[in-house]
Amino acid sequence: MKNPDAPQHFVKLLVVDDDEVDKRLLKRALRASGFEYELTEYSDALSISDISLLNSFDCIFLDYLLPGDNGLRFLRKIRDAGIVTPIVMITSQGNESIAVELMKAGASDYIVKNEINGQSISQVLRNMFRLNSMMREREEAYCALRVSEARLAEAQEIAKVGNWEFHAESNSFYVSHEIYNILELDPQKPVTFEMFLAMVHPDERAKVHTAWMDALEGKRYNIDIRINTPSGIKFAHSQGRSILDPLGRLEKIVGTFQDITDRKLTEQEMMRARVLAENSMKVKEIFLANMSHEIRTPMNAILGFTRLLYETPLTTEQKSYIDAIHFSGENLLVIINDILDLSKIQSGKTIIEKSEFNIRDLVNGIVSVLRPKALEKGIRLTYNFHQQVPTTIKGDPVRLNQILTNLLSNGIKFTEKGGVTLEINSNAAKKQDCVLEFKVRDTGIGIPADKHAAIFDSFVQASSDTTKKYGGTGLGLAIVKNLVELQDGKISLSSSEGGGSTFTVHLPCEEVTQEITQPSQSPGRTSPAPESIDQLIGAAILVVEDNPLNQMLARKVLQKAGCNVDIVSNGLLALERVKTKRYEVILMDIQMPEMDGFETTRHIRTQLQPPVSEVPIIAMTAHAFGSDVAKCLAAGMNDYISKPFQADDLYQKLLKFVQPSPLRVIPFKQAETFPHHKIDLTALHELAGENNVFIDALVLEYNRQTPAFVEKLKTYTKSQNFEAIRFICHQIRNSYGILKMAELDKALDKISKLLKMTDPGPEMTDVTKLVNTIIILISAINEAVTHGLRRTG
Repeated sequence: MKNPDAPQHFVKLLVVDDDEVDKRLLKRALRASGFEYELTEYSDALSISDISLLNSFDCIFLDYLLPGDNGLRFLRKIRDAGIVTPIVMITSQGNESIAVELMKAGASDYIVKNEINGQSISQVLRNMFRLNSMMREREEAYCALRVSEARLAEAQEIAKVGNWEFHAESNSFYVSHEIYNILELDPQKPVTFEMFLAMVHPDERAKVHTAWMDALEGKRYNIDIRINTPSGIKFAHSQGRSILDPLGRLEKIVGTFQDITDRKLTEQEMMRARVLAENSMKVKEIFLANMSHEIRTPMNAILGFTRLLYETPLTTEQKSYIDAIHFSGENLLVIINDILDLSKIQSGKTIIEKSEFNIRDLVNGIVSVLRPKALEKGIRLTYNFHQQVPTTIKGDPVRLNQILTNLLSNGIKFTEKGGVTLEINSNAAKKQDCVLEFKVRDTGIGIPADKHAAIFDSFVQASSDTTKKYGGTGLGLAIVKNLVELQDGKISLSSSEGGGSTFTVHLPCEEVTQEITQPSQSPGRTSPAPESIDQLIGAAILVVEDNPLNQMLARKVLQKAGCNVDIVSNGLLALERVKTKRYEVILMDIQMPEMDGFETTRHIRTQLQPPVSEVPIIAMTAHAFGSDVAKCLAAGMNDYISKPFQADDLYQKLLKFVQPSPLRVIPFKQAETFPHHKIDLTALHELAGENNVFIDALVLEYNRQTPAFVEKLKTYTKSQNFEAIRFICHQIRNSYGILKMAELDKALDKISKLLKMTDPGPEMTDVTKLVNTIIILISAINEAVTHGLRRTG
């Protein structure tokens, strides 16, 4: 009868016993155990030809005493063969010493013969099943561990990273196999700290030693080092941390060691590539800067002198020639600016500023500047603001000006009939934030659908015919797109061939709820008020410029405003001049021989004493990169003006620094300041006759005397040396009296009487006004003599 509590297992059993009685006893007990089984019997060990077959049994019952070979030796033989099947030893008596010996030899359990019954055998088999289960679990765990170790080794090999441990108590290292691979060492050879330190590059051993000392003190470390291996230098990353025991003592240090040679070499290659790219960009920037300088410098003279020519009497034909020169020069300047703008954008040197400005004023200024071009073509140029568009916003007015000017100019350029319209709308996003929408519509030639994407590429126009007919570089829209995207905006195009075009720009901005109080700056140039220019009359300006044409232009433009102008051709001469004469502003060219503008400015600021070291310096730069402007300001310059410049722009710059002075307060309007074309030179012509040598000598004498008189008058007026002023005025009467200039004679008479007053003495304000008048008049005479006396030569 089966034991109902016995597990329903089928087991394969082997019994090795030469005693038939014992075997029958075992069989009877097995039948009573409740287990279903298959039993294989052997009488002795010698009859088992293939010991490996023992692995196929679930349990082996082995008699302790066997003929030919006792059970203990056979047990050891089975275990030595790697057989792990549970073995239950059958003994005649329960001797503890025998039991211990059997267990040491590999027995799983033992049973005494006189205790063999169904219950004991059932218990033994249950124990064997549990043992089998434990052994399987252990084997599975062992296999899993081996798999895990294999995977870890594989991962370490792929990542080229190994792990290590340092045990403080034994002063020994455990090092994973991959570290041996990295260091190219024999895995059978133990690694010591001294051995490892010897492999570290000499320049980095101190770093490793410091890191190791930190680790011994309980700190973490993380370093990159170079190591010398048999195959050459490798880069490695090492990190480690300490583990302390419950008493706070160092137990061990654990860490990782990774071969980062490939990464370091890649980084070095990337660094070389970046340096090469930066150098290439720098070469390109230097080339463009030099090109800008070399083109803008003569362009300054070309455009400047054409403007001056406009102010002289011209025939209709002459005006048309000047128009052509000026138009060509402006076009060339646009091309240069386009190339430089695109280069700045590509090199990441374009900076987006944020300032408050009146958008209505800005748009009005742009349209005012471009409308004449539209009128010349007989087309309309209009704009319209939607009601919800804020008046004052925060953004970049310079870039917005550039974007709209480019789009409107394009519209005018490609439209022959109809017109161009700018529509401005606003879509409020959140409080104080908005997105401005600018739509530029034209009724021009339009753009084919297959060209819409390419039209925003650099140097691209819709067709070669377009380039031939309308000209241009094809950079305008590329610049616009880049500027829009730099401000997190978007631009789109709607157009068809022959159907006009609509460019739509969306730009995020910030609405300013409180209106700005300062007057907005329109992008269109506005001339300074005449009364403000009067402030420049008599101002001492030093021009440091090496180009003769630009020297001449600067002199003409400044003298037109009434300035006293001195010109030198390099920085060394400028330093000599500022030591002997006080100037109110220095206009400093940048690129000059002997000493450039940067070095000259630094010398003035650091080597000279106030007030000379504090003189305002305005850079005149033909370079156009923002970095050049920054260099000007960093060198100590107060402001800059780009070549070619407009006269009014230069006046505005000067007015920022030229302060009103009693010496330069005059009773005349600017138009009356230099009426040299009205000065009668008849007396000098009669005196000189046709003698050109005498004329040249006379001109040189006036050129020499006049600046000297002017300087002395200023000096003596400042020191209130009335006697010296009276003496100089007497000399002036002797030198200039031959011209019988009524205004000069009147001024000399007035100052003579004024300086003779004793009680009370002369009013200083009256003296300075008369001195200033005399300076203006003798300067006008000198100008007239210089330019009018040689007419017959």
